[in-house]
Amino acid sequence: MLSAFISAFKTPDLRKKIIFTLAMIAIYRMGATLPSPGVSFGNVQKCIGLAQQGDNGVFTLLN
Repeated sequence: MLSAFISAFKTPDLRKKIIFTLAMIAIYRMGATLPSPGVSFGNVQKCIGLAQQGDNGVFTLLN
């Protein structure tokens, strides 16, 4: 596995694609931690709690 990863970095085209993909994942993860302006964390938790109530909550559809 490690040798395949090393050989992928030897190819310039694959190296660019791997670095771009890792950069996009890092940017996405950093953006996920930033709070959205105008969105109350308490209201989001309340909405999620209401969606989970009852026998057939919204999130049971995903299981």
